[in-house]
Amino acid sequence: MESTDSTTPTPETLLSAFSVAQAEDITARSSFVLRADIRAGKLTAYKFGGLWRILPSDLEAYRASLITPSRSAR
Repeated sequence: MESTDSTTPTPETLLSAFSVAQAEDITARSSFVLRADIRAGKLTAYKFGGLWRILPSDLEAYRASLITPSRSAR
């Protein structure tokens, strides 16, 4: 999700944020899937210098959303 409001991180913060390639390594999901999730609004990312940058907190929230609770034994 590209953001331009007052919550947009500073350039310094975005420089230290994860790239899609780094997020791919962390999440074990392909860059194609990550970019699709960015477009769908499932993963918050910011366009910076022509590249998507993902804040660590946003990546952690995304990873948590991927975990589905297991069913309890009946």
